[in-house]
Amino acid sequence: MSLRSPLYSQHKPLLAVAALLGTGFLIIALLGYYAAHASVRDHMLKTLYLNLLIGALVMLVVLTIVYRLINSYQQRIDAQATLDSLTELPNRRGFDLLAVQALHEAQREPKPLTALLLELDDFKRLDTLHGHIATDQLLTGFARDLTQSLRHSDIVCRWSTEAFVVLLKDTDGQTGLKIAEKIRQYIEKQRYFCSGKQLLVTVSLGLTTLQDKDTLHSLLSRTDHALQRARQTGCNRTCVEMPHSSYE
Repeated sequence: MSLRSPLYSQHKPLLAVAALLGTGFLIIALLGYYAAHASVRDHMLKTLYLNLLIGALVMLVVLTIVYRLINSYQQRIDAQATLDSLTELPNRRGFDLLAVQALHEAQREPKPLTALLLELDDFKRLDTLHGHIATDQLLTGFARDLTQSLRHSDIVCRWSTEAFVVLLKDTDGQTGLKIAEKIRQYIEKQRYFCSGKQLLVTVSLGLTTLQDKDTLHSLLSRTDHALQRARQTGCNRTCVEMPHSSYE
């Protein structure tokens, strides 16, 4: 599923213009043919066929080029609409598209699915002390390390300024907790060099698992509650809000 810009609706007008031009060319050529003397009609008929063929080929080439240019531009617009420009991860709109499909697949199979909500600790303080450029570089580095800590099948996106959300496919709560702790401990040991400064950062995580009647909203609400507990109890930790799960 992709987001469609107004350019997508220009394909039909483009074909309509081409059809009108072709029809006009054909009408003018036919009028000239019937207005000519009989002695020159045979020659004009051959010329007409040749011109029609050349015109059709030129029009086909032009339409093909224009169509590809519009599609290419449309794809760039779609990407900009669903990707975060700083980290190049899906943004919330892109996440919604991916997450709805992941929830549907997990509930249909059924298969376990674990959700993580991560937030960089004391990010506003770091931003005040070191400036926006340094913290932008920090976010880029963190996003890269987070992505490399996960499988290609997992879904990760930038949720807000300093928060990221992850869906671990085919992963139960116990395994998800191990992954969350691995991420937390790994980030704690990282050294991010941003604008000539070494920044140390920790991360708090909230975790839950998908249930049969969950919606995306209810799933993320539980991860948010768990994250708030992690922040309120000292940060740099993982908290779990785990209802009874048939996968445990």
